[in-house]
Amino acid sequence: MKTIFVVFFLFALAISIFGATVFLFDNISIYVFATTSFDQSIQDTQQALQDSINRQVQQSITDTISGIDNSTNTSSSGPEETLNQGVPINSSINNTIRGGIASLQNDPTNSETLWIIGGIYKIENLTAESPSFNASFYMVKTNGSYSHSHDVYDSKLRIVTNNTIGNNSTFLNGTSTVTMRDGPVMNVPTNITLFADNAISVWFDATKLNMHFGNSPIYGTQELKCIEIPTLCK
Repeated sequence: MKTIFVVFFLFALAISIFGATVFLFDNISIYVFATTSFDQSIQDTQQALQDSINRQVQQSITDTISGIDNSTNTSSSGPEETLNQGVPINSSINNTIRGGIASLQNDPTNSETLWIIGGIYKIENLTAESPSFNASFYMVKTNGSYSHSHDVYDSKLRIVTNNTIGNNSTFLNGTSTVTMRDGPVMNVPTNITLFADNAISVWFDATKLNMHFGNSPIYGTQELKCIEIPTLCK
């Protein structure tokens, strides 16, 4: 009887040890599997993060290269486009206008007689408080007789903000000194209108000059061929 009990005890102990061993190995396998899965997850996350960083860096490099190329192309095409379009001689950047006077004036004593006026002018400090206007021009009848010249200087002008003709016009009012046959006439009321960037009209108070230039403004351009083609004026 005692022998049977010992055998039974040993058998139960063996089963217990076996079960504990199996349970231990199962837990170890689960732990190993979990650890392996966790490590793989970390590796996958790191790889995904690295791939994202690589893509962003590559895109940044591509954008930078593209920006450099565009800047180079713009810089290269700029002067050529400016050259093709032409560079205006007169610009608001330097506030100076050089132009030609070319006008026909009626004779106040005979409406059938015309006078040709041709010359040059210069406006400086256009955007300043007191712009300056200087001019010199010839005056001759259309039949070629009575040729003489006039000078305009010592102008005291100011820009008028009241625009009644158009938004592209600039008005200057003030006084000027005009040379006449009997000598300079000072403080002659003067009105100058700049039509956009192309034309100009100069009006002197006719009553101060004995209607010498008629009753209409003297017209001209805001360009000067002697500047564009100097060889024509040498």
